[in-house]
Amino acid sequence: MKKWMVLVFMLVSASVFAQTEKGQSSVGANVGYGFDSEHVSLGIDYRYSITDEVRIAPSITHFVKNNNLSAWNFDVNAHYLVQLSDMFGFYPLAGLSLSLWKADLGRFEEFFQGNGNENRFGVNVGLGAEVYATQNITVGLEVKYHIIKDFDQALIAVRAAYVF
Repeated sequence: MKKWMVLVFMLVSASVFAQTEKGQSSVGANVGYGFDSEHVSLGIDYRYSITDEVRIAPSITHFVKNNNLSAWNFDVNAHYLVQLSDMFGFYPLAGLSLSLWKADLGRFEEFFQGNGNENRFGVNVGLGAEVYATQNITVGLEVKYHIIKDFDQALIAVRAAYVF
């Protein structure tokens, strides 16, 4: 607990100026969890600020195999940034998704048409938040819901990124 308190104190006391400017980019990695499928997820993303408030965020996420089921997910989301201070901001998000599911047949035969693979388009909605640890490093949390036929689920992820 003391380590977390020290980390929070360092982040709050740092004199950092967050820059969410048109043309700014970031590359990040995330670790998360899919609640309905009970999968751990690992992902990478790129974010580009189209304006000071709006950015586009394509990402690739792998859902690690669990119960003979795994997936790759390709998202393109839009974020509307709300900067509350020089160090903290949040954003609602919405976007499109393509999921490529792979299963070892057996208990998943009802969803997969004989070959163990199923591809689905879907929609994402959610909310994220970022702390600007330095001018070039952000740490954030994102919660979103994938609306995908037969594979709807809530997701949560922690992200660290380099801003340039």
